[in-house]
Amino acid sequence: MKPEHAFANVELKREDKTLNLKALVDTGASRSVICKRLANQLEAFTPLKRPYELRTADKEGKLRITGYCRVDVTFQGAEVPGGTVFEVAENLREDIDLIIGRPEVDAWNIVFTAEGPKPRKVPIEFEVI
Repeated sequence: MKPEHAFANVELKREDKTLNLKALVDTGASRSVICKRLANQLEAFTPLKRPYELRTADKEGKLRITGYCRVDVTFQGAEVPGGTVFEVAENLREDIDLIIGRPEVDAWNIVFTAEGPKPRKVPIEFEVI
């Protein structure tokens, strides 16, 4: 496992719907992305008026972003204050349901340890400087 690509336990919640899953934590991803199937299961999918594409490093080369979803998040047991907005992709790889990208890695102050990624400080706190 590369240090910039690691998996973490994540709980996503919206109202009475809760999902527990492994998320790919990817420091090279400029956005955090969830598959449309999970956004629909959480009943959190909000469509975009104008979908767009994100370039990727894989063979297909593009993710089609069709909406967004705002959900409550618990990352490796630490609650993320205010939840998070994920981009919703209709063509995310079948073996990946959720990608935690660089914006959240930085905001949540995630560090990579031998045991996997985790917040540097719990509870997670945000600063406005």
